[in-house]
Amino acid sequence: MDRIKEVLNKFDMEYVEDYKNSWVKAKLKNKEDLIPVIKALKEEGVKTCSTVSPTDFIDEERIEVNYFLEGLLNKKNVWLKVDLPRDLEKCEIDSITPEMPSAEYHELEAYSTFGVKFKGHPNLRFFLISRDYYGKFPFRKDFDWKEHEKHLIENVNAITEEFLEEYEEHEKTFGHEDSRTVLHWGPTHPASGPIRLKVFINGENIEKVEPDIGYVWRALENLAERKDFIGTIVAVERICFMDNPNPMICYSQAIEEIAGKEITPFAKYMRVVLGETGRIASHLISMGGFFGTMGLQTFLMWCLDVREYFLDVLEDYSGARIATACIEPGGVRYPLNDYKAWFDEINKAIEKWEKVKPDIEDIFLKNPLMTVRAKDTGVFTLEDVEKFYLAGPIARASGAKIDVRIDEPYAAYADLEMDYVTCENGDARDRLYIIYKEINQSINLIKQAMKKIEEGIEAGEMDPKKDHLIRMPKKLPAGEAVSRIEWARGEILMHLVTQDKATSPYRLKIKAPSVNHTMVLERLLPGHTLSDIPLLYGSMHICQGDLDR
Repeated sequence: MDRIKEVLNKFDMEYVEDYKNSWVKAKLKNKEDLIPVIKALKEEGVKTCSTVSPTDFIDEERIEVNYFLEGLLNKKNVWLKVDLPRDLEKCEIDSITPEMPSAEYHELEAYSTFGVKFKGHPNLRFFLISRDYYGKFPFRKDFDWKEHEKHLIENVNAITEEFLEEYEEHEKTFGHEDSRTVLHWGPTHPASGPIRLKVFINGENIEKVEPDIGYVWRALENLAERKDFIGTIVAVERICFMDNPNPMICYSQAIEEIAGKEITPFAKYMRVVLGETGRIASHLISMGGFFGTMGLQTFLMWCLDVREYFLDVLEDYSGARIATACIEPGGVRYPLNDYKAWFDEINKAIEKWEKVKPDIEDIFLKNPLMTVRAKDTGVFTLEDVEKFYLAGPIARASGAKIDVRIDEPYAAYADLEMDYVTCENGDARDRLYIIYKEINQSINLIKQAMKKIEEGIEAGEMDPKKDHLIRMPKKLPAGEAVSRIEWARGEILMHLVTQDKATSPYRLKIKAPSVNHTMVLERLLPGHTLSDIPLLYGSMHICQGDLDR
């Protein structure tokens, strides 16, 4: 990291300092230096923007913009800050999207919710939010939510009017004379997620795709800031229910960092068990859903059957199968009064998986229809991974050795044996294979963690009835932290800011991988036909819930 600091120190900085093993934290004095700094960092292998996180310091009349820049392949990361005037006319900075295309949607989020204008952005527009929030920048601290919500009818009418205008525009543009039209594709139920794909087609052929990820907007980051530190768990775990425990681990780590607390070894291993159980439950949905997109529903039913056993594990521990609230700052929520009985439940789930594995391999992974449809389709290269920040299984299916559990170990992962699980071709078929491989990896990690817990209890070094949770302060000092975890779909990064004697987050930025995986649909789908959309979309393992902010 010394070389990264040398590069940064060539510019006018307020400070340049180490932050964790693989991060350097720095603050620019002059916003005009942003693009030269980005170009210099790219030369050192820091080629990817993970996310952009503004913080509104209203009392100081400034917006602090945080750029989280990652070297995915060389594991060198930079947390770069720059201050902008809060005044809307002056709150602008050069866009880094031309240099780092992975920043495109994240800059649009920052513009739409905070009013930060990004000069030179290829298509700066209101994004994510619905029309009733256009130009109001709802994440600024002086936005009056209660006043806005009083005008419910007007707000709904504004949203409706936008869709009518869009329809009329398409009618004028395409008419009914030829085979061109626009179709709206995607689940729009608030339980299944906020996404709509505007698919521009010529007959069956896709010419252009415009994802609308704000079709159902919950303002999740703001909901998190309205609650106390424990209550925020309710919002955080709703990023996506398919892998429920891991987002709570990410959030809790940020709280623990600011509080200066370290959880017990027992709690660390428990987080591994719960996190990997959540990952398996999610991966089973992804794997079965992949076949479901081709109309092969049998395998989806098989996967749901196995998933029930792993949901039993979560229910036996927390009392809930989906919204478990099983992890909180300080450790894990509940003691293990009978750890042997719970381990028996885990082993039942593992045995169920091991029993069906041979049939899954023979019947489904070698399925000729799947092979014909998915092989060499929707290929992503390693360059694509860096350019657009493809994460998790999607990146590893292209051969990228990227995994936060290894690159920046948390919980008890540093004490367990694991290696990168990858494929080589980066096509839709490999994005299925990688999920299968990772389920097996997760089961191995659960077995290792259970063994460590058992040995710790037998040696008298762990008390499963007392060591689950340490005492946490009700109020936190002023501070900020960045926490990363490997979610089922890739890296989740949370940027937490607190004020002195805080009882709730001042700012919680949530970055999850499906945003970028949806962004690349604009490049992935054109040139294919309508029948390819479900397959390619399913191969990206997108969770619509984590598109919300």
